[in-house]
Amino acid sequence: MQIVTQRAGPFSDDLARHLSHALGANDSTRRSSSCVVYMLARAPLARDALHAVCREHDVDSAIIQTPRPLSAFKLLVFDMDSTLINIECIDELADLVGKKQEVAALTERAMQNRDVDYDTSLRMRTRLLAGLSVARFDDLYAQRLQITPGAAALVKTAKMAGLKTAIVSGGFDYFTGRVRAELGVDEDYSNHLEVVAGKLTGELLGTLINADVKARRVQALCLDLGIPTSDAIVVGDGANDLKMMALAGLSVGYRAKPVVRAAVDVNIERLGLDSLLTVFDAQAAPGISGVEPR
Repeated sequence: MQIVTQRAGPFSDDLARHLSHALGANDSTRRSSSCVVYMLARAPLARDALHAVCREHDVDSAIIQTPRPLSAFKLLVFDMDSTLINIECIDELADLVGKKQEVAALTERAMQNRDVDYDTSLRMRTRLLAGLSVARFDDLYAQRLQITPGAAALVKTAKMAGLKTAIVSGGFDYFTGRVRAELGVDEDYSNHLEVVAGKLTGELLGTLINADVKARRVQALCLDLGIPTSDAIVVGDGANDLKMMALAGLSVGYRAKPVVRAAVDVNIERLGLDSLLTVFDAQAAPGISGVEPR
């Protein structure tokens, strides 16, 4: 097992040694000034505990059971809200009708997988948007939405490596469509808000995209490509991403909720999405200098 650790600044020798002891590593290698790979003969701690140790030392972490190059994967799937972009679009739409706090509270309860199930929460939230003019969507996109740092580089590199890319989101197709076009992602799949006379009715049309539907979409994409789901990488942040993450050969949490952090292979909290590329590079790259093992 390898644990690839990264941080925004350089690893001091003391930090590298402390982390080696805390992880129970047998050996470790510095791949760059900001990346150290630890080798474990077996995991002395559970996955969530290994990530937690790294968080305590202010580093991002990837737990790699079997090293594989990026090109060995064939599909890269992203959630959108709070993953590919900086906002939850439904919260910002609610702000336009003065109901952001109410909607955000429902969003948080659903994403943390607490006392409101996702389907009920989403329908409750969208109904609070009734009467909002869709003409305001353009301004929201231009003024509030930002692409996550490193997303463009990750998408570009993945496509160059031969991976198909997709957005599978519980968000809304106006936004997933624009993000897909801006980043050059191959396709998007998301919810569709009903519009009458240029205004939202508060209802959703077609299939509601929840955790089960997200997982089925990943399965369908893999079937279309003729690959096992283990050849997919899935990136997300909330509880409704867990089922599609469970199918993937590599699951990636980006600034993820605690329930997701505990389950993913790769936990990115401090760096950009393109730090995932360093994880792949670090698995095979020759070391610059050794770090004293425990």
